[in-house]
Formats: sequence, structure tokens, C-alpha cells
Amino acid sequence: MVNSHQFHHFIIILLLVVFTIPVHAFEHEAGEVVIRHGVVDDDLYLAGAQVDLYADVAGDAVIAGGQLNLEGNTGVDVLAAGGTISLRGSVGDDARLAGGELRILGQVGDDLVAAGGRIHLAPVSDVKGGAWLSGGDIRIDGTVDKQLKVSGGRVVITGTINGNVELWAEEIIIKNTAVIAGYLHYKSPHEAEIESGARIGGEVLYTPVDVDMKPVFAGAIVAVLAVLLSMILAAVVLYLLFPEISMHISQSLLKEPWLSLGLGLAVFAGTPLLITILLSTLIGTLLAVLLLAIYLVMLVAGYFVGALAVANTGLNMIGKADVSKSMRVLSLAVAIFALAVINLLPLVGSLISWAVLLAGLGALSRQLYLVRIS
Repeated sequence: MVNSHQFHHFIIILLLVVFTIPVHAFEHEAGEVVIRHGVVDDDLYLAGAQVDLYADVAGDAVIAGGQLNLEGNTGVDVLAAGGTISLRGSVGDDARLAGGELRILGQVGDDLVAAGGRIHLAPVSDVKGGAWLSGGDIRIDGTVDKQLKVSGGRVVITGTINGNVELWAEEIIIKNTAVIAGYLHYKSPHEAEIESGARIGGEVLYTPVDVDMKPVFAGAIVAVLAVLLSMILAAVVLYLLFPEISMHISQSLLKEPWLSLGLGLAVFAGTPLLITILLSTLIGTLLAVLLLAIYLVMLVAGYFVGALAVANTGLNMIGKADVSKSMRVLSLAVAIFALAVINLLPLVGSLISWAVLLAGLGALSRQLYLVRIS
């Protein structure tokens, strides 16, 4: 049974997170600067309007905020989301970054996955694995040791790629200093500008496309950063603040999915009716406003709970039920992203999204009731 005192704090934090993060990430911490020095022997989780990481982290680093300056060395993975991210330190394994402007000036031990408005791999950057990049303006001046896959508005390569390259962009420029060990396959409305002196080891294959992709990519990036990123950040914050409660509610959903779904449907349909009745009475207006605020919070939180249940189901299916917090955070982010993609499917996608929301709402409402009577 979840401690009632903890659950009340959970509801209060829900109110703060849901109503502040969509406007500006971690706005309730706006003006606060988070600076971390020294050595961290375990995983590290930081959030703030500005985050400066100078510490050496033995485990994973999960960081979110407005402006992130990551100069310390991380032993395992880095998961970061923010307005501006500057990665100057080394990463032992994978780096997954999302933001408005991304600058990579350090070494990534394995793969780099990055999405943003502008992405720059500086000349000193070195990605030991592969790189998957998506953004409006992408420039690669550094080194990628394995394959490179890029989708964007404008792509410029001046550095070294020790593997195959696949590009999908409106404008592609391969400078004379570029070295591509493998093949170059690209899709674009225009042929790439490949300067003399550029060295390409494999075949160059061009597939013309008639669509002007700039508006498509711009719209997709804005949607991802404005909606998905804010949802992922909110969900991650709630999970990191209340991991035990979040897991308990999601597990109760998985144990009794049909009960959660039915209860969620009842709460979803019945609460607006109750609010309407209260608004029709003078004495119930204030209560109706308060109930509406809680109802909106519960809807968003219910979707987070449902997404966490989906993430846990995925981990169970691959035999990874007992994982670290950072892996749980990553699986939660992947689940929210996957649900957003599934929602694009006609009818079936909407039904799945509604089922996740209603089941999460039901599990959350049931836990609220159990805490109230305990």
C-alpha cells in the first residue's frame, strides 16, 4: 500500500509539473542555477533553468532544463533534453539528446541519437559508434566511426565518417575536406553539392524526391520539441520524484487492466457531468473550478501512468523487468514516443491512445480512493 502522505505530495507535484512544464520546462525552478562539481559514484539526475555539470559521473546522467552545459565525464549513458545543450565532456556509452540547439564537442563512447532545431558536431567531436540525427540545420565537422543516418532541412558534412552514410534532406553539401569510407545514399529534391576533393569510398546513389521537405521537417521538429519533449519531461520528472508510487500504480493497472479501463471510463465521462451540475449552483462554483483543475491534472497524469505501464510491459517482454532508473526513464520516453506514432494510425491508433489514457486514469483514481479510505 502506498503511503498516503507520499501520495498527497504526488498529487501536489502533479499540479506543479503539469501546469508549468508545457509552458516552459521546469518553470517552477526558473532563475535557479544547478551546478555540480566533484565525483558522483552512482547515477545522476539534474533539472533546472540552467544546469552546469562539471562532475565526473560513474553511472548514467539524466538531465533536463533550459540551458545545459555538460563538461563532466559520464561513465555510462547521457540522456539530456533542453533548449540549448553543449556536450563537452566524454560519454562512456550512448548519448541521447533532444533540444533546440545541440553542440557536441566531446567524445561519445558508442552511439549518438540527437534531435533538434540545429545540431553541430564540432571538429573535436568523436562518436565511436553510429549517429542518428534529425533536425533543421545539421553540420558534421567531427568524426563518426560507424554509420551515419541524417534527416533534416540542410545537411553539411566536412568531417570523417568511417562507415556508410544515408541522408534525407532538402539541401546537402559535402565539403572538400569530407571523408566517407562507405557508400553515400541520399534522398533530396536536389542533387547534393559534392566538392572536388571530398573522398567517398563506396557508391553514391541519389534518389530524387519531389516534395519540398523544409516545411515538413520544420513542422515535425517543432511538434516533437513542443509536445513530445514537454510530455516526456513531465513524465520523467514525476517518475524520478515518485518512482515507488509511479511503479505501484502502473503495476496495479497491469494486474487489473479491465477494472482500470472501466473505472477510467466512468471517471472520464462522469466528472464533466458533475462539474456541470456544480456550475449550475451558485454555492458549487468554486468547487467546480477546483474539480476541473484536478480533472485536467488527472487526465495528463493518467496518460503518464498508462505510458509507464506500456514501458514496463515492453521491458517485461524482453526479460528486463528489473532495470536501473535511467533505463526505466529511457523506456518511458520510448513508450510515449511510440504511442505518439501509433496515434497517427487511423482509428486503431486513436483507440489505443484512448485505452492507455483511460486505463491510467482508472488506476490513478483507484489508488486515490484507496489512499482516502486507508
